Amino acid sequence: MSEKSFYQEYDVPQDLQFKTADIIRMGGLDCTARLSPKYFADVFAAPNQITQVNVALSFSVASHEILVRGNISGKRRVQCARCLKMTEQPFAEEFLETYSNKLEIIDIMLLVRQTLALTEEIRFLCKPDCKGLCPQCGQDLNEGPCACKPVNLSPFAELKGKFK
Repeated sequence: MSEKSFYQEYDVPQDLQFKTADIIRMGGLDCTARLSPKYFADVFAAPNQITQVNVALSFSVASHEILVRGNISGKRRVQCARCLKMTEQPFAEEFLETYSNKLEIIDIMLLVRQTLALTEEIRFLCKPDCKGLCPQCGQDLNEGPCACKPVNLSPFAELKGKFK
């Protein structure tokens, strides 16, 4: 089997644990894979979850190290912080890491999980102009106004007009 045919037939392991000897023998490796969301079930806080993950990896061999460039993309199902609806959002992140070529196995899964964890935002919005829920009746204001009287939610509203 020639080096080129081995390179084309390389099966990307679903757990992203690569044998260093294979990468060195091939002189590097470029590969892509679609990963099961089950590997990332605990990365985001509930009810948010990752629904699709694609990874593209490029391994470059140097004299004492292996450089890994990665691109992670996919979709996540997240809850809007204003209206509480679940929405699907795309994501894409890149990473760069070096590993010693003396390692037997290069485990990329931990790096992918860490990169995905860093993509979790403090609060997600279904759209930038989401109006949220009425604080009195709970109606979704994106669907239309409610019949509630507007309330001033400022903590300083009680002081207005007292100091003249």
